[in-house]
Amino acid sequence: MARKTKEEALKTRQLLIEAAITMFATRGVANTTLGDIADAAGVTRGAVYWHFSSKAEIFNAIWEQQPPLRAFIKDKVAVVAGSEPLLLLREIFIASLQFIARDARQCALLQILYHKCEFSADMMSECEIRKKIFFNSQNIQRILEEGVKTLRLPSTLNIDIAMIMLHGFFSGIIKNWLMNRESFNLCQQAPVLVDNILATLQIQCEPPVMLEKAS
Repeated sequence: MARKTKEEALKTRQLLIEAAITMFATRGVANTTLGDIADAAGVTRGAVYWHFSSKAEIFNAIWEQQPPLRAFIKDKVAVVAGSEPLLLLREIFIASLQFIARDARQCALLQILYHKCEFSADMMSECEIRKKIFFNSQNIQRILEEGVKTLRLPSTLNIDIAMIMLHGFFSGIIKNWLMNRESFNLCQQAPVLVDNILATLQIQCEPPVMLEKAS
């Protein structure tokens, strides 16, 4: 039998990666074997071991080749950098949520991350994966800082706390939607969800009032 060309080998490797994404997203990483991936890809088990020595290796390959979220939404954000900060944030967040809602592969990857994976030492860390598949934290922080600088956001805004809040809001929305996609229309409701989240950044909170104990 003739040896496979480099192009054919790369095609088979990518086929295995795509099959692994599907299997991990539906069955979970722990419950999927390399044999399951081979069957899903329609290749022999030998073909799997030619490209990957372990399940962790194919898991890591999935994320190593994954472009950052910003690469998918850059053409969908109408507002350019340097524009009104809150409007730019709004565009980024809406475009991101709508991309996630519409793109089946991105949904599968997020399903693996949020619901179908238990990490081990030989797997890429959850922190590194989040950097690839979630918002660009450094970019969001720069936009918030610009908002404070130009007085579009309260001067008292704590950027670190705002970043924690934004991450929590969007992680929660995506995680809950993935659990039951019929619970709400993420694509359609993305603008109103984002508007309500961004509204929290514009509230200048006063120190809590301590109530006196009744005598």
